[in-house]
Amino acid sequence: MSLLYPIFVACLGAASLASVFTLLFLLVTAALTARRDHPAAASGSTLRLAVIVPAHNEELMLAETLKSLKAQNYPTDSFEVVVVADNCTDGTAEVARSLGVTVLERTNPAERGKGYALNFAISQLLVNPTVPDGFLIVDADTWVSPDFLAAMSARLASHSGPNGLSAWQARYGVLNSQDGWRAALMTGAFDLVNHVKPLGREFLGLSAGLKGNGMAFSRAVAEQVSWPGGSLTEDLDYGLELARRFQVRVGYVPEVTVLAQMPTEGSQGASQRARWEEGRARMVRERALPLLWEGVRTRNLLLWDMGWDLIVLPLAELSGLLTTWALAVSVGAGLHLLPHVSAWAAAVGIAVLGLLIYILAGFRVANAPAAAYQALLRAPFYAFWKFALLLPRAFRRRGGSSSEEWVRTARTPAAPTSPSPPEAPLA
Repeated sequence: MSLLYPIFVACLGAASLASVFTLLFLLVTAALTARRDHPAAASGSTLRLAVIVPAHNEELMLAETLKSLKAQNYPTDSFEVVVVADNCTDGTAEVARSLGVTVLERTNPAERGKGYALNFAISQLLVNPTVPDGFLIVDADTWVSPDFLAAMSARLASHSGPNGLSAWQARYGVLNSQDGWRAALMTGAFDLVNHVKPLGREFLGLSAGLKGNGMAFSRAVAEQVSWPGGSLTEDLDYGLELARRFQVRVGYVPEVTVLAQMPTEGSQGASQRARWEEGRARMVRERALPLLWEGVRTRNLLLWDMGWDLIVLPLAELSGLLTTWALAVSVGAGLHLLPHVSAWAAAVGIAVLGLLIYILAGFRVANAPAAAYQALLRAPFYAFWKFALLLPRAFRRRGGSSSEEWVRTARTPAAPTSPSPPEAPLA
């Protein structure tokens, strides 16, 4: 027992410190990247673009998304908006047609999911007489910054990878950050996960990762890589496929933003959070260690980083692990099971301080709104809610199958006004 307990505490500490130091390293590189000037759209880079909007029962949210796409600072004859009304039972298709965009209706109860919808739309566009040069993907509950198409066109035109392959991710944030503490807290989390970490990886020449919204791909990518149909994490799977098969990293475009509507109540967010976490847990179980080993074996830092990113714990889980580690050190000290208690306590303090620095300084780098800072006071309650939601599902899922069909998350529609874009990154 005297040996096993220190080993147990050491394992908790190693996992905690590895995650915290990784986040701090990315924070430093993100701060360095944020001070760089962002490239302006290159002249003569007006590519023919197709903007695909996959939609499943989105009649309440879709109109504002399409209006923001119609307001782009981009020649109207150089892009087409295509809404995929996938297995819809509401007026999604009618709303899209009323705003004059192309509508593709798809009905296949046996194949329900965003990946199926994207493959359907891309296959139609690739056989058009005029095939687009680039394919952009925007969710149906999203406000898009006016320069989104111009910035993506410039990247696709000037940064083609091997064989014309190119993939890009815009900054992905929260549209309704003022709608209560839950949306504000999610705004802060999105700033850290969808901006600070990609910004740091961009500085290091690694893949920023695909976030599922605000993505852009060259025609060569659309022609050679299909979207996974029955996946809860189709964006992660797609990014991994690009890296493994073609050595293509996803570039980050922080100067343009897509903002999506987030749930404001626990009952609305429960199913969404459960699906996200279930999909991520599956990726960790099935892909993390193989990616790490493949990265080491082939000396491919891109693959190794993708595997490591899956292992690094999300903030709520990391906070829970730090709490468990601190309690284990306290118990060990009280029962005299740990040598050098002061060193253990100092290590816990360093990890906790590091996590706080990452969150607060990360908010600063991302210019997070004041509401996100205020919502941090509710973070422990959110963590308890999250664990209470996921633990029963983890036991129920063990040994069973899960549904991967496209389930729309209930949300309260945002006011029909364009938001102010986020401030420029820290200068």
